Amino acid sequence: MNKLAAVVVPLVLIAGASTAHAQSISSGWTTYRAQQQGQQVQPVSTTSSDGTSQTVAAAAYARPSAQPVQRQRVEQPRGGFFVGAQAGAGWVIEDIDQRVLSFNAGYRWQAGDFTQVGIEVAASRLEDTEWRGYEIPSLNFVSVGANARFNFGPDSAWFGIVRSGYWYAESDDWFGEGGNIDGGYAGLGIGVDINRHFNLQLMYTAYLYSNPYYSYYDGDRVNRADVLTLGGEVRF
Repeated sequence: MNKLAAVVVPLVLIAGASTAHAQSISSGWTTYRAQQQGQQVQPVSTTSSDGTSQTVAAAAYARPSAQPVQRQRVEQPRGGFFVGAQAGAGWVIEDIDQRVLSFNAGYRWQAGDFTQVGIEVAASRLEDTEWRGYEIPSLNFVSVGANARFNFGPDSAWFGIVRSGYWYAESDDWFGEGGNIDGGYAGLGIGVDINRHFNLQLMYTAYLYSNPYYSYYDGDRVNRADVLTLGGEVRF
């Protein structure tokens, strides 16, 4: 009997201590989890089997009020004056690169929620270069025409741009003789607004003109000069 008591009594004491410890952990853990999950913790009084009163934490789950998710709306630029500068490469003669520098300015009116149309003037220069020992002359030209941009939606900073109009150039030919040419141009590009007053643009423009291909006896033929530029635009 003494041996049985010596074994049972320590087990009962250990079991009781474990139960009390478990209740303590349970109460603290419930309180902690309730605080982490935004629950309201309220003390609840309970009565154990031996008639003693104990206080434990009971959590009443309180769902946080749902807040509507609002998307960040991109502030769209409005109509107004603009000035720009571009640099890149041009090809008057196929496969012969010439550096190009251009400046333009104009005004666009708001024509819809995502559309602006306007007018522009530009001054550009193709630098001279060499090809197989021959000097390819420089070309200075000016243009005037229409300019329009189309945003890709209310929450997009990207836009498309088109331009077209008339251009006029003065240049020396391969024999050092001055000459004038003119024609029409058309361009297509894509851009991104950095903020309401500044954007970057990648633009391709084709300049069409008519002149004798080899000599004046051959008659006029339609030719094209291609220009690819990357530039920035400031709006006011």
